[in-house]
Amino acid sequence: MLWHILKYYLGFVIAVFFKKTTIKNAQNLKVKGPVIVAVNHPNAFMDPIALTTLVYPPRLRYLARGDAFKKGIVTILLESLGIIPIFRIQDGGKEGLKKNDETYERVNSLLKKNKKIIIFAEGLCIQERRLRPLKKGVPRMVFGAIESKGLNDLIVVPVGINYTDPSQFRGTLFCNVGEPIKMIDYMAAYKEAPAKTMNQFLADLAPKMKELIVHINHTRSEEVISHLEEVYRTKYYKQHNFKLNNLEHDFLFSTKVVDVINKAEEIQPEKVKELNQKTVHYFKELKKYHIKDWLVNPTNQSSITYPLFTLRLLYIIITLPIYFKGLVASYLPYKLTDLITTKKVKVIEFKASFNMGIGAFLFLFYYACIFFVVKAVAPNPWWAVLALFTSALSSLFCLHLSPFRKKTWGILRLLKLKSSQPDVIQMLSQQRKDIIQSFEELM
Repeated sequence: MLWHILKYYLGFVIAVFFKKTTIKNAQNLKVKGPVIVAVNHPNAFMDPIALTTLVYPPRLRYLARGDAFKKGIVTILLESLGIIPIFRIQDGGKEGLKKNDETYERVNSLLKKNKKIIIFAEGLCIQERRLRPLKKGVPRMVFGAIESKGLNDLIVVPVGINYTDPSQFRGTLFCNVGEPIKMIDYMAAYKEAPAKTMNQFLADLAPKMKELIVHINHTRSEEVISHLEEVYRTKYYKQHNFKLNNLEHDFLFSTKVVDVINKAEEIQPEKVKELNQKTVHYFKELKKYHIKDWLVNPTNQSSITYPLFTLRLLYIIITLPIYFKGLVASYLPYKLTDLITTKKVKVIEFKASFNMGIGAFLFLFYYACIFFVVKAVAPNPWWAVLALFTSALSSLFCLHLSPFRKKTWGILRLLKLKSSQPDVIQMLSQQRKDIIQSFEELM
């Protein structure tokens, strides 16, 4: 019951927390019958909450570290949300591992009832743009469920979760659902050689999961790839008729950049190193002059004019009352959320999860206070409803206007730089052109 109530609120929170979310092939998770959902795990509690929200219905349950289940209200809350404890040797020692027999039985019983269970196949949460080696516990759980409950119709569905910036507010989320794996196809071999078949299943699952995420082979390549994604995006999108607000197109573009760099790292590592040096220098120059790459992009140069800046400034001035209303309605809970998260959360993988959770509670509490204060002083209770409605709308408007304002001031800085130091713009444009040319030579 609690989960069904929270689901609708969390759906709204997810929509606000992320600038855009998309799930591809969600129908593969909506099939009848038991399903184990094998997912990568870059972002702690955010991963299952976001995936569950985007897929619903049906409801997805998931396994979480057993040491989070403290006696009392915490366990009651977690259990009511459909979270099942799983114990690792480092969490509860050998005694904890013994409790996993109960966990497996609960999972098997849920699967017998045609439920869907998320398992994090990597076994740990690391904020990297790559798939880490899958754990052997995955096939043990899958084949154990089949043996225990005779689940011949069990399927495993691989899912890749991709964030633009998993630790930050207002990023994007692309959930990439793969094709189901029918476990019945493995059962004949499993009866003959269980251990060999489990290893084979794991070997089959890994590449299916890897193709659903942006997988960078080497950590040293992450910086140059991030820079190239920003610099090369417009040109690539234009060549392939991609849309900038399409997250599937974003994914295809990123995988193309990563594929080029991954291959180049193997055969021309010195070229990748040289390209990285160029991009690092270019972005340092951008930071020095307080401008962004999109302002230097020749595609945008003709449209960046003083008339454009004037129109944008006029829009900002006209909407100032709404903007200030939104600040009053959101600044305190927003800053308090950021303060608590920054002070208390030291592990980056948990930052976004706690940011969202604390923010969801504080905003709900703050808006409830607004409602009851206005209701107490207003002659008509509908004024309280109106105050709540306008506070929410103006806060959402702030989310739209804040990046718009930043881009407007960026346009002004570029226009001033063009007038005072045109040679700087030429220098940056040439550096940008050189980066693109060097990258295309690797393709």
